[in-house]
Amino acid sequence: MTIRQAGSLPRGLRNNNPGNLRKSKDPWQGLAEQQTDAEFFVFKSPIYGIRAIARTLIAYQDEHNLRTIRLILGRWAPLTENDTVSYIKAVAEETGLLPDQTLNMHRYEDLSVLVKAIIHHENGQQPYTDAQITKALVLAGVEPSAQSVQKTRTVKGGQTATAATVGVAALEAVRESVDPAREALLSIAPYLDMAKWLLLAVTLVGIGVMIWARIDDRRKGLR
Repeated sequence: MTIRQAGSLPRGLRNNNPGNLRKSKDPWQGLAEQQTDAEFFVFKSPIYGIRAIARTLIAYQDEHNLRTIRLILGRWAPLTENDTVSYIKAVAEETGLLPDQTLNMHRYEDLSVLVKAIIHHENGQQPYTDAQITKALVLAGVEPSAQSVQKTRTVKGGQTATAATVGVAALEAVRESVDPAREALLSIAPYLDMAKWLLLAVTLVGIGVMIWARIDDRRKGLR
């Protein structure tokens, strides 16, 4: 946790680093050219800061088999620096999940609620929209399921809304991804019948984004 000065944004929000990731040798995507904070990373946009939270939580699961709120936060906010017990309690209450409930950080529904709760606890607020969270998680390699997107929409044509919501996130992710991938994927659009092929196009874009992002990450040595 960081101390907020009266009348100013929390440090994590000022740094576009809402998870308050401390400086390390990790070559994160989207770091600002000027690292103006001596202790914490500064990202060029909140999307990259949120993505860094998501990628960290995914790594906790894949590399350390940490799959519960208690275990994840025990590493994220160790007792040497934080009131970890209170952190666990707050996140469990906000997410509605049990501290020892098994989660899957490759599942959008689990990852998104945990990311939001961490942002809230770190900054005293969670100011980002669902669209921003979704965009960041897509860049991290985790897409929402059609079912989860449908649950957030009350307008007619649930499947159309689903396709549109996922499509916007995927297209935004393409813009942040590799140029060849972006050009190849977006060049498909003019040749598609919007009514008949929209869902197929969205699926192809989403898959393409994740594949190209992973390839580019590894090529650059980025997390």
